[in-house]
Amino acid sequence: MTLEGFAGTTSVVTGAAHGVGRALAHRLAREGSRVVVVDIRAEDAAVVADELTAEGADALAAACDVSSRHDVAALGERVAAWSPGGVQVLCNNAGVFTPRHAATATHEDWEWVLGVCLWGVIHGIEEFLPGMVASGQDCHILNTASMNGYVPSRHSTLYSTAKYGVVGLSETLRMELAATRVGVTLLNPAAVRTNISRAEETRPTRLARSRQDPDDAAFADYGLSPALEPEQVADLALEAILSGREAVFTDQVLKPLFEQRFARILSAFDVLPGPAAPGPSDG
Repeated sequence: MTLEGFAGTTSVVTGAAHGVGRALAHRLAREGSRVVVVDIRAEDAAVVADELTAEGADALAAACDVSSRHDVAALGERVAAWSPGGVQVLCNNAGVFTPRHAATATHEDWEWVLGVCLWGVIHGIEEFLPGMVASGQDCHILNTASMNGYVPSRHSTLYSTAKYGVVGLSETLRMELAATRVGVTLLNPAAVRTNISRAEETRPTRLARSRQDPDDAAFADYGLSPALEPEQVADLALEAILSGREAVFTDQVLKPLFEQRFARILSAFDVLPGPAAPGPSDG
């Protein structure tokens, strides 16, 4: 099913204090949704929630480390108390990046990036999807992956591992939910003006690196178009939700990169023998 609009819905947006998450929260609020502003830092979430309420929207600020199942369960309890009618829009948007190659990454690096970027999505689905399905209402899940969930670079081992997982999860979930009233859209940004390069500032102390090394190179140059503003990406994402589209991309430059990638994959079939000739029919 496809949402006809956001008015009267309750939305949960993770990573909502900055960047695309903040833009999603503002756009949803303007469209009439009650918004749960979720971020790892309580004070940052409160700032955005205050912005929304100042504009006349209903908003709840919630501090939550989405990599923690315990935190997300507590979030679910707060949301249920605040919105007895349930959640209709779930934006699993929180993400982090650290400039580490596989050879220099510590176990804590892996645990942190996968914990937020992949397990954060899984935890959101665990907590909110059963209620969305059981409600019988039109609902939608927006999972934020990345162009790096399709086209990796030599600088994105940890990040791409997580985002490939989000792509696979979302594509499968969309098929699984096809007979329900819950839709799924996958957001795959390319260059966006966000502060994800400062994500280390939000790393939990429990996942501090066990050793210190010089940073690896942070980003690859794909020749992407100039970075979009987060508000432009939010507009594309919400339009895709209302259209029931499977995926959102933000840069036409990606298309030939995808074509090259899939051509390489298809070429692996060239070494296989052709299909066997049909055997003689019985009788």
